[in-house]
Amino acid sequence: MLYGVVDIGSNTVRLNVYRYENNKISVMFSNKENLGLVFYIKNEELTDEGIEKLVSVLKEMKNDLDYFKIKNYSFFSTASLRNIENRAEVIGIIKNKVNIEIDVLSGEEEGALSFCGSISTIKKDNGILIDVGGGSVEVVIFRDRKIKEKYSIPFGSLKVYNKYVSGMIPNEEESTLIKEIMYSKLDKIDFNEEKIPFMCGVGGSIRAMGKMIVDLHLQDKNNDLIDLKLLNHLKEELKYDNKDTYNRILHVKPSRIHTLVPTLIIVESIASYFGCDQLQISEFSVREGYLFKKMLNRCQNV
Repeated sequence: MLYGVVDIGSNTVRLNVYRYENNKISVMFSNKENLGLVFYIKNEELTDEGIEKLVSVLKEMKNDLDYFKIKNYSFFSTASLRNIENRAEVIGIIKNKVNIEIDVLSGEEEGALSFCGSISTIKKDNGILIDVGGGSVEVVIFRDRKIKEKYSIPFGSLKVYNKYVSGMIPNEEESTLIKEIMYSKLDKIDFNEEKIPFMCGVGGSIRAMGKMIVDLHLQDKNNDLIDLKLLNHLKEELKYDNKDTYNRILHVKPSRIHTLVPTLIIVESIASYFGCDQLQISEFSVREGYLFKKMLNRCQNV
């Protein structure tokens, strides 16, 4: 059977069509738009222009679903709509113009679904999972492959870029400020953990970061676990706001040229805060978790 999942994120809007057979899923079709909704938020509200662009993209994706005659589908949003003050108005306009309902996930729910989507592939029973999105970072601490604590921090890669980066790549002063703010936000949560050696990373920018590590020959592509000390080496390779740095990122993931380094700083900050040594990058995301839990009724213990 085919299922459609549309993820309305702060950076991208993505439709995945999945085939579910014999307890396994495979992506049959995908459509992604780098909409960058964060740039259309003014005074904590999504602007009329942002609403218009979002409606246009959602109409296109709804047409894709209709073309494939997919009846089982869901549209959900993360920090993109969760953190705006005119959320009800935006959802009403989408309902009126596209004839779809939007499931707005809470931060904690988003983290749990990211864990649900990734748990089958996570190599360790204990650790921390982070989902770095454009508008927020979800942090999930797990023990014996079950969630122990989960938190949402409104400090995503695109939001960081938009607010704290003056050029394309953060300079040294900006990088230090981003790290200090990330630490202060983690301190406010008052985690009960001292050291967590293992980290699982979720999200497109983290996947792009992993590809950069391989492309720069910092680690072999067949190694599933990344030594987190390599993040400092990667940061050194990408520290200058110049054409050489742009070309390195463009060669690997052009759509992440502005969010890759902010993501790197966020991941390195969290890893340092918790004393993580190893990073596994998940091939799955909140979309698969949403499919599993909300549409297939799996992951019921999450």
